[in-house]
Amino acid sequence: MASDRDEVAQLPYDGTCDACEPDEAKEAVQICDDCHFSYCRPHVEEHQNRYPEHQLREFPLQASAPAKEEKTVSDGKKNENGEKKLCSIHQQELTLYCKDHLKIICVLCAVTGDHRQHQLTTLNDAYKEMKNRKPTDLRLAMGDMVERLKTKLVDPRISRSELKVFVQKEFELMRNLVQEEEIKALHYVDLQEAVASAHVTELLAELNVHMAKLMTEMAEITQQLNSFDEMAKDRPEHPEEES
Repeated sequence: MASDRDEVAQLPYDGTCDACEPDEAKEAVQICDDCHFSYCRPHVEEHQNRYPEHQLREFPLQASAPAKEEKTVSDGKKNENGEKKLCSIHQQELTLYCKDHLKIICVLCAVTGDHRQHQLTTLNDAYKEMKNRKPTDLRLAMGDMVERLKTKLVDPRISRSELKVFVQKEFELMRNLVQEEEIKALHYVDLQEAVASAHVTELLAELNVHMAKLMTEMAEITQQLNSFDEMAKDRPEHPEEES
């Protein structure tokens, strides 16, 4: 899971706040190096108040553009002239998919490059496998998390600080699940575009719908966090004080 989180951290930012509603997202001004989310000015203040130990930095307006450009070079998509793009290393057609690195590659990458002895498959097979996979039920996972939090909340033996640590760990696990689903969704779109690049507009629309769903679920998670945060504040620091 750690490797997936590292990959999320390397994905280009879209320039909008991850805590805003998807259809009303404001321009991001800062990024949190701990949770890898970007925030607008109001949500920066809210995040700082909730997690003062997290490290925030200014949003890299110029850094996001090159990252996107570099990604298109290695993906098997067509350029503006309709010509299929080639492997940026070997200048060969991209026809294989590396399951170990979740990346579209060429034959030479598999034979002599960084993907030797990796688990490989054709683009068509990778696309079908990704299309037929059962996505993680984020609502069910969130419901299970809420039940665990409720159980801890009524436990008189747990102090306020212990409860806050437990809440943070639970929501960190939930964020990891959402991030993993986002990574898989992005790879699914890459495969779709590689297999059928003529339907790019349709594929991007599908991605937008999927990402909007993820952001809606993240908003629900944030609301749950706010609720449990308020409950945790009412918990005495030392349970024995109430006995």
